[in-house]
Amino acid sequence: MQNELLFVAVGLLAAFVHGAFGFGFPVLVTPLLALGFDMRTTVLLTLVPTVSINLVSILSEHHWRAALRDYWPIPAFTIVGSFLGTQVLLNVDPEPFRFLLAAVLIAYLVIDQLHRSEHVIQVPKWGMALFGLLLGLLAGVVNIFAPLVVAYALYTRMPVTLMVATFNLSFITSKSGQIIGFVSRGAFDLDVVGLAVMVLPLILGSLWLGIRLRKRIDMQTYRGMLRAALWVISIAILLDALRRM
Repeated sequence: MQNELLFVAVGLLAAFVHGAFGFGFPVLVTPLLALGFDMRTTVLLTLVPTVSINLVSILSEHHWRAALRDYWPIPAFTIVGSFLGTQVLLNVDPEPFRFLLAAVLIAYLVIDQLHRSEHVIQVPKWGMALFGLLLGLLAGVVNIFAPLVVAYALYTRMPVTLMVATFNLSFITSKSGQIIGFVSRGAFDLDVVGLAVMVLPLILGSLWLGIRLRKRIDMQTYRGMLRAALWVISIAILLDALRRM
């Protein structure tokens, strides 16, 4: 029961943050859940909420067709990478991935501080495909690929509207690859997924509240608070991983 309450509390918090900032659900929910669950259960718990939240995000804006036309290799190959990453997660001891998760979070926080480069990188379609594959692998193993998303957006000067639409699509395809990966190995635990489905209405309600508040909050203040919280979470994940060794 304690772990179930942890999932409810973390899910509501992460959904609210995602609604307020337009991003953040996987980045926040994954490390917090990893404090109480193993990585495989953490990934399963986040599948349904992440797909639902990103579907809502896609339906709330009007640029997904243009994003799919210009950047289709990214979400297309993310599903392949996430399937392969899920096989890795299911075949080896997932505990060391806590270190990788902390490293991904710290990389995200460092990249978030970088200023936009004056040099614009032009990425061909095959490069987008490799990038999507890498995103999927990272999603399959540690459930987070935000650091690479931030880096790509910074150095290619990707239009903000297309960036949001492209990576919302990529989040959905990454979760699709994870679902296929779990089902193919008989590891799709219906009890765990059922818990996520039961809590989903509350999570979507929290997302809606965050969206409502998005235009009323001081974004710089909240972004600073989020960064501080993620630093604390990253350190907690590292300490927890060391304790489990």
